[in-house]
Amino acid sequence: MTQIKERRQHIRKMGDGLAVLIDGKVFPVVNVSISGVSFQGAGYRPGDRVRLTLAALQALDDNVEAMVTIKSADSGILRCEFSPTTKLMRYIVGHLGDVTGAEPAYFR
Repeated sequence: MTQIKERRQHIRKMGDGLAVLIDGKVFPVVNVSISGVSFQGAGYRPGDRVRLTLAALQALDDNVEAMVTIKSADSGILRCEFSPTTKLMRYIVGHLGDVTGAEPAYFR
């Protein structure tokens, strides 16, 4: 059996409790990392640059703005790469800490 080498630079975690907001529409997050996000959606092609908001489902006002580049779009899932900002990284690291139950050491 052949082993598949993981090529991602950063491990993706479940997007539990997160949503992507684009032009007033809400899309469920599949997974997220500090590099990017995958979410259910359509209407975009690889190479498109999209401004979106990453938000907590329980409180949509708990959010952060992000610019992404669509890397792939198939089967109703968009996979995107972030144009990183410090505010975005803080938000994602905080979410990953909540999901894993670990207190993040970054950005203290």
